[in-house]
Amino acid sequence: MEGDYWKRTGGILKQRRYGLLYSVAILCASNLGLQGLGFLYRIGLSRLAGAEGLGVYQLVYSVYAVIHAACLSGLTMACSRMSAELGASGRGGAVGKLARMAARVFALLVCTCAAVLFAGRDEIAGRILGDERTAVVFPVLLVCLALTGVENIVKSLCIGLNRVEWAAEAELTEQVVRIGAVLALLMWYGGKDYGRIAFLIFVGMSLSECVSAALLARIYRKQIRVPRAARQPLPEGFGREFAGIVLPVTGAAVVNNLLASASSVILPQRLMLSGMTKTEALSELGIISGMAMPLLVLPIALISSVCTVIMPEISRSRARGDQSRIDALTRKAVGVTGLLAIPITAVIVPLAPTLSRLFFGQVLSLKYVALLGISTVLAYYQMVTAGLLNGMGAQWSAVGAGVLGECVQLVLVWVLSAQPGLGVYGYIWAQIIAAMLTTGCNLLRLCSLSMLSRALPRLFAVPLVCGATVFLWVRVFYTFFLGLVGFQWLGVVCTVLTAGALCLLLLWLLGVRVRDYITQGKANYAFLWGLY
Repeated sequence: MEGDYWKRTGGILKQRRYGLLYSVAILCASNLGLQGLGFLYRIGLSRLAGAEGLGVYQLVYSVYAVIHAACLSGLTMACSRMSAELGASGRGGAVGKLARMAARVFALLVCTCAAVLFAGRDEIAGRILGDERTAVVFPVLLVCLALTGVENIVKSLCIGLNRVEWAAEAELTEQVVRIGAVLALLMWYGGKDYGRIAFLIFVGMSLSECVSAALLARIYRKQIRVPRAARQPLPEGFGREFAGIVLPVTGAAVVNNLLASASSVILPQRLMLSGMTKTEALSELGIISGMAMPLLVLPIALISSVCTVIMPEISRSRARGDQSRIDALTRKAVGVTGLLAIPITAVIVPLAPTLSRLFFGQVLSLKYVALLGISTVLAYYQMVTAGLLNGMGAQWSAVGAGVLGECVQLVLVWVLSAQPGLGVYGYIWAQIIAAMLTTGCNLLRLCSLSMLSRALPRLFAVPLVCGATVFLWVRVFYTFFLGLVGFQWLGVVCTVLTAGALCLLLLWLLGVRVRDYITQGKANYAFLWGLY
C-alpha cells in the first residue's frame, strides 16, 4: 500500500535524483535573495529606527533569542535529522507522527516560556535588560514565537526530506512580507518612542510569520502528510533518540543564547563605565548589530546553505553506515566554508567604511570592521563544525564547546569592555577569542570522528592565501581607481569585480578548479587533497 502511494504521488519521501548539489543550489539562490532583501531591510530599519532604536530592539531580541532557542533549536534539528533518517530507512510514512510529536513538545515549551515571561515581565525589562521601554514588546514577541514554531518545524521536515525548495519558497515570502510590513509601520508611526518602535518591528515580524506559517501548513497538508492507510509506526526507541537530540541541543542553545544575550545586555552598562553615556552605549550596540554586521554577514547566505543541506545528508549516511561519505562531506563542508567566508570577507572589510557611509550614513573605522570581520569568519567555522558534529550524533561535544566559548566571552566582555582604552573593541576581542576556542574544540572532535586532520592544513592554507591577496588588492585598487574616476559606486563595483576575478585566478593557480568542484568533478587538487 505504501509503495503504491509513493509511486502514485511522485515519491516525495524518496531520495531525489538531483541530490546534494541541487539542494545546495536551491538554498544558495534562496539565501542570496534573502540576504539581499535583508540588507535592504537593515538599511531602511537603520534610517527609520536610528541607532538607539536598533539598540532597544536588540535588547528585546536578546530575550526573543533565548526563548526561541528554548522552544525550537532542539526540535528543528531533531525534525531535520530524524526525517532524513526515516526517509533513508524506508519509513517515510512515519514522518507525520514525528511532526505531531514535535508540535506537542513545542506547545508545551511555548506555554512554559509564556508563563515565565509574563510573571517576570517588569523584572526582566527593568532589572535585567535595564530599559523599561522593552516591557511593552513582550506580548507580541510571544505571538511571533508561536507562529515561528509552525514555520520552523515544517521547514525542518522539508529539509530533512530533501525538498528544500518548499522551505526556500516560504522564507522568501516571509522576508518580502516582513520588509513591507515593518517599514510601512515605522513610516506610519514616525515618532521617537523607541519602545514603541521595537513593538512595531515585532508586529511586522508577526505578520510575516503568519503568512509563512500558513503557506507551510498548506504545503504540509498537500505534500507531506500521508493518507491513514500509508502511515507507519515510529521505530522502537524513537522517542528516546528524539529526546537524545532535543534535550542537549535545546539545553546548549538556551545556555549559549543566555550567555550571548547577557553579553549584549551588559555591554551598554559596561561601556558606560568606560566613559560613554547611556545613549552612546545603546548607539554602539545598534551600530554593531544593525549596521556593521549586516555588511559582514553576506557570505552566510552561501555557507548556511551548505551547512543546512550537509547535516541531514550526514544523518542519512550515518543511517546507511557509510563512513567514507561522512568523511568526504566533512572535508567538503570545512573546505567550502573557508573558500567562501575568508575571501568574501577580505573584499568587504576594506570597503566597509565606504559602504557604511553610503548605506547607513555612519562612518566605521577600518580597524573596527577588520576585527569584526575576523570574528565573523570564526563564527562561520563555529556554525559549520557544530552542525557537522550534530549530524554525526556528537551533539554533546558541540554543546560543551559552545557553552565553554560563551562563558569565556561573557567574562571577557565584562572585563575588557569597561576599560577606557578599549570600550567596544573589548567586546569584539571577546567575540574573537571565544569563537577561536569553540571552533578549535569542534575541529579536534571532528578529527577524532573523521579523516579530517590530514586535510586541515590544505583546507585552511588556500583560503588564507586568497583572502590576504584580495584584501591588499582591494585596498590599493579602490583608492587608485577612485582617484581616477571620482565616483564611489563605480569604484566599489569595479573593485569587487576585479577582486572576484583575482580570487578565481589564485584558486586556479593553487590547483582548485572551481568548475570541476561545482560539478563534482574528479580533479586532482594540489592543495585541497581530500576535499571530495
